[in-house]
Amino acid sequence: MLTLGVVVTQVVALAVNAASDQQAWWWGLDVIRRYPFPSLLVGAVLLVVLSAVALSVQRSRAALTDPSQDGDGAGPGAAVRIEQPRRTGVVDAPVGELPTVVRGRDGVVADLLAPSAAGPSPVRVVTGLGGCGKTTVALAAARAARAEGWRVWWVSAVDGTALVAGMSAVAREAGAPAEEVAAAGSDVALAGLVWRWLARVPGRWLLVIDNADDPAVLAPGGTSVAGGTGWVRPAASGTVVVTSRVTDARVWGHRAGLVPLSELDEGAAALMLLDRMGRAGEAELMPAAVAVADRLGRLPLAVHLAGSYLGSGVAEVGLTAYLDLLAARSVGLVDEGAPGWGTRDPRRQVLSTWEISLDALERQGRVRARTVLRVLSFLAAGSVVPVSMLDLRVLGSAGLLSGGDEGRVELAAALAGLRAVGLVESAPAGTTGGDGVLVHPLVAEVSRVHADRDGRRRAFLAAAARLVVAGDRRLHPADPGDREAWRLLAPHAVALRDVAAQLDADLCAEVVGVNNGLTYHLVARGSYPAAIDHGEHVAATAAQLLGEEHPDTLKARNNLATAYQAAGRLTDAIALSEATLAARERVLGAEHPDALMARNNLAAAYQAAGRLGEAIPLLEATLAARERVLGEDHPATLMSRHNLAYVYKVAGRLGEAIPLLEATLAARERVLGVDHPDTLMSRNNLAAAYRTVGRLGKAVPLFEATLAARERVLGAEHPHTLRSRHNLAYAYQMAGRTGDAIPLMEATLAAFERVVGTEHPETLTSRNNLAGAYDSAGRSGEAVPLYEATLAARERVLGPDHPDTLTSRSNLACAYQAEGRLGEAISLHETTLASRLRVLGEDHPDTQASRHKLALAYRAREEHTHPEGSPRGD
Repeated sequence: MLTLGVVVTQVVALAVNAASDQQAWWWGLDVIRRYPFPSLLVGAVLLVVLSAVALSVQRSRAALTDPSQDGDGAGPGAAVRIEQPRRTGVVDAPVGELPTVVRGRDGVVADLLAPSAAGPSPVRVVTGLGGCGKTTVALAAARAARAEGWRVWWVSAVDGTALVAGMSAVAREAGAPAEEVAAAGSDVALAGLVWRWLARVPGRWLLVIDNADDPAVLAPGGTSVAGGTGWVRPAASGTVVVTSRVTDARVWGHRAGLVPLSELDEGAAALMLLDRMGRAGEAELMPAAVAVADRLGRLPLAVHLAGSYLGSGVAEVGLTAYLDLLAARSVGLVDEGAPGWGTRDPRRQVLSTWEISLDALERQGRVRARTVLRVLSFLAAGSVVPVSMLDLRVLGSAGLLSGGDEGRVELAAALAGLRAVGLVESAPAGTTGGDGVLVHPLVAEVSRVHADRDGRRRAFLAAAARLVVAGDRRLHPADPGDREAWRLLAPHAVALRDVAAQLDADLCAEVVGVNNGLTYHLVARGSYPAAIDHGEHVAATAAQLLGEEHPDTLKARNNLATAYQAAGRLTDAIALSEATLAARERVLGAEHPDALMARNNLAAAYQAAGRLGEAIPLLEATLAARERVLGEDHPATLMSRHNLAYVYKVAGRLGEAIPLLEATLAARERVLGVDHPDTLMSRNNLAAAYRTVGRLGKAVPLFEATLAARERVLGAEHPHTLRSRHNLAYAYQMAGRTGDAIPLMEATLAAFERVVGTEHPETLTSRNNLAGAYDSAGRSGEAVPLYEATLAARERVLGPDHPDTLTSRSNLACAYQAEGRLGEAISLHETTLASRLRVLGEDHPDTQASRHKLALAYRAREEHTHPEGSPRGD
């Protein structure tokens, strides 16, 4: 504003000078002193003009912002509270983990990327025992493909949750709308959707599905891997590479080409060993390197571990002496393998190398290295473990580390030693570059076998579980600031979910609780298919291990119901919510906080389905109970008050809604703070209520302030932010500012389609309102097709009697009427009025509006049939 004032002052001076043929000082102060009234007048005019220009530029920038997904209380079910209890798929290939040179696999990499001679490219399955370098070969292929301009995707198949999350992301990358992904009712449907969209991707592409060691994960819902009906299918324009220990060709079928990996050749294995030692250029070491590599069976992982040890500061011997150590250690290991380990089993080779490394670490005083490795092996192998997750209090209380500063020193020394000898790899923990470690799956497997033999499996597994539980306690599933931490925690939570039966009852319940939080988080971030897949697993696990009516089982079902609701599966959501509420009232009592939570969420599901007659009494009873049990200002009470006010608004009871919204906003600002997401939800919905009653002077500034706060707090593409942007655009339209409204609505609709999908209820609301803006601007050629498409989608997604569907039908009727299509308009008006009378009641404002619009349509038909001046019947 200071700059603007200076500019105005100068322009005023120049203008007055020109008018008076006078000369004045450059800053114009002399002219203003001599001619105060003309100066003031010109300055005021210019200030208004420049302010308008500045505001226009600012709005243009806002309109060009391309936002993203989420929701709050301005839409169906938005105020649902998912309960928080007391390695997802990776799309970018992690080629940064590759060594600069991959020895001995050039021919295999070239074969993987070679085009098929005829027909679709077969699925290439890189098979072999653990430690033979399958993932390294796939990464080398990904790096080569990317260098040639291919699109490359990398998905982990270590478990079903990771696979679903990864393939959902691939579908989005391939162009599938988010809503179409979210609406996939099963993993089978989602797999079909992924492959339909991949078939449309132009150019060459590579999809790697890594660590597919359990073929059942690749065949959801009774589909067949061999038949090409599951997650893995041949592609016409792309290449699919799978890495797996499964070498049986019958599993993969005739559409797959198996690429078996064996040991490295002699020269490549020796060079790899010297690479890891940092002595690749020393030709005189080759004979000894060949001898060591041969002794290790030229297994890439064993060679990597040996080279890492010999190249570290831990090594006490050179190549020749290391060969003697291997010979001696192998004799001692004859009886240390698990049953069925042959003399050349790769696990025995790995064990030979690492035991030498661990012995050396102990002699150097790193006495906790074995212990730390054992604990890490019970977390998700191949997934990053943030060092911050290795809680000293947990490890100390389990007797695995010393207490206090001594334990901190022990942990640091153990990790440094394990990294030095290659038993764990350094890896960035998150996008901020935090410190993390990775354990190779084969190393983890052998370490778990050792824990079994030592009789300490339960102790190490329990320690790993407590680390995950402690990590969860630091996070909130719905906090955008915790999203990266949840991404890192998720694979470890899933790994422990799948072995929870081996834990004691209390710790099992805590692990279920962490996974309940993960379901909550996946819903909050809009990953609906992954949330449903994970939530169904958690609910089944909890019921089996804890019992059908255990509180954590009921929490799992509550969160799964919310995932169903978020994905638009309202029938499933209502059925599960009703069952959960009944169970909680029976087990815990009608006024237990968990029962009240279930009642709140069932009401939200009813409201989302347009069943307002059931939602309102349930919300009123829940609010009264929460005020009595929790107190007037408890956050859960404020949520109930907010939800009730919102549903009053939806039901047209604005005289009750607005005071309740105002009181709730004031309480939330006082209790939670002005920028808390719940406070912003209240502010948004109060602005929407003001807009509904035409108080635009209050609504627009409140919408603008809420949008700015959400962009700052949640991010530009959070679903709540998108809703605020949409609501502001609609307020601009109501205020007659169509030029501001339409670009903002178009940008917001594009963002909703990208983030939550083309048929998500939020997207449909955005599309309906953009059609209305086009209509208001006289652009009926664009409005009518958009109204028609929105009505069809709402009938399909929400049902023919949902209040939003009735709004679409009414809007389309009005658009038809404006185009003179009175027969179609009247039919739609009649249908809408009948439905609104049945669903909303006689006194609802929408019902009254329908009656008025139908009367106008009848009058228009009468006037059209009997124009003014023509004879009329009696």
